[in-house]
Amino acid sequence: MLLILFSDKFSKFCDHKYQIKYLKKKLNTKVEVNDLFSIVNKSWEDFFPGKRYGKVRVFKKISEWKKYFKSKIQSEQKLYVLNLLDFNSFKSLAIHYELYKSKVKIIQLRSPEVCVENKSNYYNFFQKISKAIELTFTNFARLVYFIKMKFLYKLGTIMKFEELIVLYSGKKKNLLPNLNSKKISYESIHSSDYSNHLLLKSFKNKKLANRNFIVFLDTTTPYFTGDKAIFKYKINYDQVIWYEDLNNFLKLTEKNFKSRIIIIPHPRVRHLKNPYYDKRFEVRKDIDASNKLIGNSRFVLAISPSTAVSYCVINYKPISLIYNEQIIKNNPTMLAEMKFMSKILKTGLININNRFNKKKFSTFIDKKIYDKYKYDYLTSKKISEKMNHEIINDILLKEDQKTFLR
Repeated sequence: MLLILFSDKFSKFCDHKYQIKYLKKKLNTKVEVNDLFSIVNKSWEDFFPGKRYGKVRVFKKISEWKKYFKSKIQSEQKLYVLNLLDFNSFKSLAIHYELYKSKVKIIQLRSPEVCVENKSNYYNFFQKISKAIELTFTNFARLVYFIKMKFLYKLGTIMKFEELIVLYSGKKKNLLPNLNSKKISYESIHSSDYSNHLLLKSFKNKKLANRNFIVFLDTTTPYFTGDKAIFKYKINYDQVIWYEDLNNFLKLTEKNFKSRIIIIPHPRVRHLKNPYYDKRFEVRKDIDASNKLIGNSRFVLAISPSTAVSYCVINYKPISLIYNEQIIKNNPTMLAEMKFMSKILKTGLININNRFNKKKFSTFIDKKIYDKYKYDYLTSKKISEKMNHEIINDILLKEDQKTFLR
């Protein structure tokens, strides 16, 4: 049995991202999803509007989940837990402790799926103290959150799990920190975007002809709450000015490139309506819109370092990252992330509040740079065109055989 533990409210986007439907259909074992959002991330309820999706078990109290796990799940033969929880709350820590006591095999997805700059060695001890003092007076809530996360992670590493299977996309050097374990094995897997690309490709009889449109990948903010607000960053945008600037820039882009703009909202809020978009723009809300449209677009614009950039890399489509004066002033972290992505992919980086300049846009790509990104972050040559559910199935069969031979 494969038990999947989710820390997010299980949505249609979650089902699509992790291909849960295909795991349930294709694996040679039973698959069950436990939605633990209301236990481990209850304070985030307002940030994740909308109903849950599909057939999942939802737990509201940790005592309910513990009782269910011990009585119904723990006795399952050949049990594996795909653990998508973080050490971000004491209740999450308590769930990890139950898994630790059970001595079950843990599977983790630990790749960032997008280029992430390693900042662990950026600051010395005195710089860290200086930053802490600064946050004490400017954003105390963020400082408390940061200390809590560090404390929980340190507590979590005290537990030494029996066996850990780490699934990673791209190069192993890009792994994020994982659990402590007596025995760790590593297995290559596609990033979720790359795997969904392969899935869509398998359904197509032929590639659609290119059409004359430009894709704009939007972020959640400022009309909807973004991840930075969830993690206690203090960011104050003027959303009226934000969307006025954005709409004007997109109109000028349409005019200068003689192409129409198609807006793709962030997946987390795609089911909701943003009233600030100019009505002239088409807005695509289908869950696989980025996968379907980017490959047939002229080029792409994005206002955040989104994982959906993967579809540009996969399809060899140019992308330009855009920002504004409000991001410069209020969200230097996000700007730094976009600058890093722009550097890695050699893409355009455009301030939409400056005078419009067509030459600033990326309309060509360097295939070697895109291929390097693909194999650094998204996939591996050794797994080729294999689907993620096929890879996971092979891993479970291999683990079963190892157990049998013991």
